[in-house]
Parts: sequence; structure tokens; C-alpha cells
Amino acid sequence: MEDVNHQPTNAVASRIEENSAAFLGAVLDRLHTADALAHLYLPGQSDRTHVSLCSSLSTLISTVADRKNVDRVVLREAESLATDYRRFGMTPEFYLLFSSIIQEELRKLCTDLSFEEVFHAERAVEIVFRDMAETTRRLDLAGVPASTGATVAEVERRSRRFSVVRLVADRPLDYRPGQYMAVTADFLPNVWRFLCPSIPPNQWGQVEFHVQSDADSIATLLASTQPGDRWRIGNGLGNLSDNAIESGAELLLVGFATGLAPLRSIMLEIVNRPNPPRVHFFVGAEYPGELYELMGLWNFAAACPWLSVVPVVTHEIDEWWVQATEASRPPRGLHLVQVGSLADAVTSYGTWSDREVLIAGPAEKTEGVRDAMIARGTPPGSIRCLSF
Repeated sequence: MEDVNHQPTNAVASRIEENSAAFLGAVLDRLHTADALAHLYLPGQSDRTHVSLCSSLSTLISTVADRKNVDRVVLREAESLATDYRRFGMTPEFYLLFSSIIQEELRKLCTDLSFEEVFHAERAVEIVFRDMAETTRRLDLAGVPASTGATVAEVERRSRRFSVVRLVADRPLDYRPGQYMAVTADFLPNVWRFLCPSIPPNQWGQVEFHVQSDADSIATLLASTQPGDRWRIGNGLGNLSDNAIESGAELLLVGFATGLAPLRSIMLEIVNRPNPPRVHFFVGAEYPGELYELMGLWNFAAACPWLSVVPVVTHEIDEWWVQATEASRPPRGLHLVQVGSLADAVTSYGTWSDREVLIAGPAEKTEGVRDAMIARGTPPGSIRCLSF
């Protein structure tokens, strides 16, 4: 860790936030002028798998102001970003050029601020980008793949909005159950989306993703993929399940829509354990026909006495456009679907204070369930969320 002391740089952070569009435009114009291949390294406008440059710089500079240096935690986050961004083709040289241009544009933007404020902001940028360059160089030298090619093997439409896409990668994939991965396809140049594998990694490179086709136009294209199409898949990201599986603790899993996918991967990992812990799995959807994995989950529950599955839907009756399939229909004689709020359904069982709680799904759903559980008495430290 290197010092970047002693003056606060909040004024610089504020200036970036107030002029984010102009600052970003100036940096990108300089990049494209300095490097004709810059457009190959930078994400496309419709890509949503990268952080905002301006907000990240503002956060970095504000953090430096508070801590008087570039904290090791900040550098670890930068290294993680550099590891992930190798899938864009970013090189060590590109990071150094990027850093130099950002520092020059900072000086132009902050001509009326004190030399010390701007200098310490520049030093923070230099240290972080140099660390990202060194991380990229180390991984390149070690031969760590930036991403892996995969071929679509099967596409199964479970309802109008939800599809299951199965692929076989060119090599075993590097991820843990509960993580998410950046994916793209040959028909989506330089545009990636985060998806969660719904099965644990295996030696054959098989992977399965759940796609909600109306999430945006890119998700629509991914859901319409066909067998034989080529995708690229990044490495695993996130820490939803860290220690939860290894600890052997009893689990409460709460998933809404495709938030089911990472939790299903965790559940399948537990199946292979010699003494699985108790797992209570709440599966939420807007409509009964969008419980697109219900039949499969209930089949697992029938064979696994340690697993309980509780389906919850917002609306009791499907709209005409839902287009339900057999995958969402419970076995004959079982009519256990609850209607109402997923948060209410979960908290109606108590505090779950004896469980590790993992929640995944759209942000408004995960936050709603988390807040309701904490209000009911669940210890906040036992809850982890994956939101999208």
C-alpha cells in the first residue's frame, strides 16, 4: 500500500460528479485519438457489466480523502475489476494510457482547485490503474483465460418470459455455486450481460443459465439463441455463498424470478454432500406459470428429506400471455402455492434466526425481503443478497 496523503480530495470528487457527462466524453475522445483500437477494449454503450467511470473515480477519490491513502480494500476491488475486464481485451498498456488521460483531464476540470487536492486525486488514480495493469500482466503471464468459448446445446422455453439455456464450454468453467458470470454471444459484439449459472461447475464444462427475455433488448436476444450458437463466458464473480456451503449451516434460500438460478446451483452442490443441512427454499414469481422450475424443485424435495420448497406468487391466476408449461405445474395432488408478498410469506414462518439466509433476485424484491426479515428479528449479519 502506498500513501496518497494528506489533503482531502472531496472537492475533486464533487467536481467529477457535477460534470460527469462532459468529463467522460473528454476522456473517451482522448482515448480514441491516442489508441485506434480503444473501441475494442471499451464496453459497448448497451453493455451493463462494467462500472461507471465517473462514479468509480468519485468514490475512489472520496475514499482516499477519508482514509488518507489508497486502502488495500480499494486495491483488491481494483484487482478484481482488472481480472474481470480482461474479457474486453484490456491490456496493461491500455490501463497506463487510460490513467494518464484521466489525470490530464482531471487537471483541466479542476483548474480552480488547489494543487494539493488535484495532486492527491491524480496519485490515487495512478496507483489504482497501475495496480490494475500489474494484475492484468500477471494473469496474462500465468496463462489464465480471460473468458471461455461455449456452444449452445439446448434452449428450453419454460414460459413466455423465461428460458433455460444449456451450453457446453470449451474447457471446465471457473466459478463457485451462487456466483454470477459475464456472458456474450457472437451476435452481440462487445456487449455482455451478467447471468447466474443454475448448476455447479463440472469437469465437462456444462453450464445452464436462466434468462428473462423481457429484462432488456440484449436479454431478448440471448433468450432467442439457438443450438450451435457460440457464446463467451467470463469467470465467476460475487460471494453470495462464501462459507455458507462449507460451514454446513442450515440455510434459508429465497429467490424471485431468475434469482432462483444461483440458489439452485447452491442447492445442487449441497445434494452432493454426505450430510446435507436442512434447506428451506422459497421460490417467488409474479404468476403461477412463471414458477418455471417448480416441477424440478419438487422432484428434488421428494427425494431429499432435508429440502423444503415453498412457491409464492404475486397473482393467483396467470395472465393470458404467460404461456405456462409443464415445468411450472406441481405434481398431481399438490396445491401448496402461496399467493401474496414474498416478504410476507418468508417472515410468516418466524425470524429464521437459526439459518444462514441467501436472497437473490431483482433489487426491489431482495431489499424488500431483507428489510422485512430484519424488522421481524432476523440478525442482519446472517443475511446475504444478490440483486440485479
